[in-house]
Amino acid sequence: MLMPDPSTNVRSVFEPNLWKFSAALSARLQRGSHLILYGPRGSGKSTLLGAMRDDYRAQLIPCAISVKTSGLPGIVEALSRAYPEVDVKGLSRRWVRLRLHMTADRIFGVLLLDHTREITTAMIGFLRRLRGGIIGALLVVDIDSDFERERLRDWRRHALCVRMPLMSNRRLRHLLLSQWVTRSLPAIESKVARHIIRAARGRIGWLNECLRRLQMPDYWNDGHLHIGRLCTDTEIAIREGGCGPRMSRRSIRAHIGA
Repeated sequence: MLMPDPSTNVRSVFEPNLWKFSAALSARLQRGSHLILYGPRGSGKSTLLGAMRDDYRAQLIPCAISVKTSGLPGIVEALSRAYPEVDVKGLSRRWVRLRLHMTADRIFGVLLLDHTREITTAMIGFLRRLRGGIIGALLVVDIDSDFERERLRDWRRHALCVRMPLMSNRRLRHLLLSQWVTRSLPAIESKVARHIIRAARGRIGWLNECLRRLQMPDYWNDGHLHIGRLCTDTEIAIREGGCGPRMSRRSIRAHIGA
């Protein structure tokens, strides 16, 4: 049986390069660049965005996240949240965009556009007018299927694409075992831990959802874990976006090593 090491520090098990990766993204965004961050669902992209947003706000840099971005209205809505002092009530959509654009031209900000489903001509035109020191934009794209990979090739013409780094199996295993004892779960066999790590495929978000589900009695029977059902349900939740509550700010910062 594998017994977790209670002395394991959760912060110590994350890839040290992830903080450098986040800092490199932020540096480009603060120069007004527009980037596409892509990777499989559950790889930690949304968690990374949450941490970046907190950092920008701590620096008093206007920033907002669009949770699901499917068109120009989502971008404009995020922009209005980044600049809440701009009064856009009663204005037409054109005047809303113009007023927000003028504000962003005076006060630099950052847009974090999560779960981008499509990039329309209107989106491209609007973002181009914001490029070059007016506002930085990070579009986050989920890539799991051949269709999504092919679609990304078309989008590469409009922005630099950056792949979300995956976590090593060694660090995923350390995280799994340290969280196991934190959550007071029964000891597990080595083969069960290996099964979970293989199913995670380097995705920290997947593992976090799996750990959340491990606390549900549905997956246990007299101390025995239904590992197949657990991994299947975790994958479904990740694919459908039905994950549990987001991590606390403290946990997010532990993920990026801040």
